[in-house]
Amino acid sequence: MANERSTITSDNGDERPWSDLNHDLLLLVMMQLGVIDFLAFSGVCKPWRLIALSNKNKFLVSRPPMSLSFSTNANETECCLEDFEGRKFKTIVPHSAERTCIGVTCGYLILFGVKPRDFWLVNPITRHELHFPNVPFNYSYVCKICRAILVFSPSLSKWVFVFLIKSYGKIWFSIADKREWTHVSNISYICDLYAFKGKVYTLHDHYSDYSISELRLYPTPKLTLLESIDFQNPFFQRPLFVSSGENLYVMDLYVGYQYKIYYELDFDKMKCVWREKTGEKYACFFSGLSYVAAIILIEPGSNLHTQYKRYARYGVTTRSGKEKHFYAKMWYFFHEFFNE
Repeated sequence: MANERSTITSDNGDERPWSDLNHDLLLLVMMQLGVIDFLAFSGVCKPWRLIALSNKNKFLVSRPPMSLSFSTNANETECCLEDFEGRKFKTIVPHSAERTCIGVTCGYLILFGVKPRDFWLVNPITRHELHFPNVPFNYSYVCKICRAILVFSPSLSKWVFVFLIKSYGKIWFSIADKREWTHVSNISYICDLYAFKGKVYTLHDHYSDYSISELRLYPTPKLTLLESIDFQNPFFQRPLFVSSGENLYVMDLYVGYQYKIYYELDFDKMKCVWREKTGEKYACFFSGLSYVAAIILIEPGSNLHTQYKRYARYGVTTRSGKEKHFYAKMWYFFHEFFNE
């Protein structure tokens, strides 16, 4: 990539720095890049970084995820990210010895150890790390029926790691640089936990009466029921949150990893919208290891099924057409990469 001192020569022979390129042209070029090249683009010079940061959401939401896999030798673990064209990005993951990767959140791999029972969160691209202390609960449940997310707290100016073990009915969280865990309890079964636009939401099942609450971590941890959000007697089998980057939905996961998106959640108007009436078509990328999914709007003429053919699974036919479902052991979702 160019640097700020590099120059380009115009038709009349004048030399000008790369940073003086027309912004519309730079944006057009940037939108054609892969994610790794986008990160390099943002580090070229101040004008290019400004363009990258001001358009990062538009860029990242438009990028389908990469499949994530690991190879292990005696001393270290190598992480491999692969896009639908077969291009690979490989890196060594620190703190991976005797640890299990239980998921991905905000671009960080979630590594959990048995001895000690702590968490290391490592971003395989930026190499940034976060450490959280030994867990105060039975570690045997951690890799089985859990949800772990990372959320940035503006009030604390720190990252907070939030962990749900569904069978316990408790949500635990730890603030970065603090050597402690705090928990919030709820009498109803908590189906799922999700960080969206700086807030944390929970999905509850109280005898098939579903509801959503907002989890507030500071100053006093508590769950606040959002009473105005009514699901109108749904028939869920395994409800989950799923996001497209800009929107949050509730979907239902069927046997055989089939799915159906039911509701779009509108937190500005505090209501949910029956999704089938929109007529939009989505592709769902489902991670089997951590039971996390993300969806991408299928644009007219999109060729996602051909691109991700080896990951394709059965879809569900709805009023809006055939849904596309792509399954991998783990997906790396880029729309969550800068989720602060």
